[in-house]
Amino acid sequence: MRLPPAVHVSLAPSRLAVAFVVGMALGSCVVLATLPFDPVLMAFAMLVVVIWAGDRVFVVALRRGPRATLALWLTGDRMLVVRSGDGGLTAGHVRSSSYLGARVTTIVWRPDGARFSRAEWILPDMLPAEDFRQLRVLLRYGRSEDAQASPASQA
Repeated sequence: MRLPPAVHVSLAPSRLAVAFVVGMALGSCVVLATLPFDPVLMAFAMLVVVIWAGDRVFVVALRRGPRATLALWLTGDRMLVVRSGDGGLTAGHVRSSSYLGARVTTIVWRPDGARFSRAEWILPDMLPAEDFRQLRVLLRYGRSEDAQASPASQA
């Protein structure tokens, strides 16, 4: 069986991701404000949440910095190559715990030789609609011959 062509996508900054991260941070701060803690401890916890949100907006939503994912290459055998903000390329394989939806896609993958998996959060405004569709189709129907059997015959 011949593999489908590889998909290459360049990820752009996302307004949806900025709104989501900021909303989650604000919600967390509201919850922290309602808890019966010492005001100094509460202020420290809120500072930690704000620092985390700033980092996630900078790296994940705006795609800035050396840890940001700028581009993805996905092959039909579920091999993924990620180009980070520092120009480095990291190859690995997509895990079955990835999620594919119309509004959000998460790619869970493990770099070759790494102990832990990583996740990429992809929203529709990060890339053109056709690229988003191609990426989801290849993630859904790509197969790893090591982990999955050949698809059933359609004849």
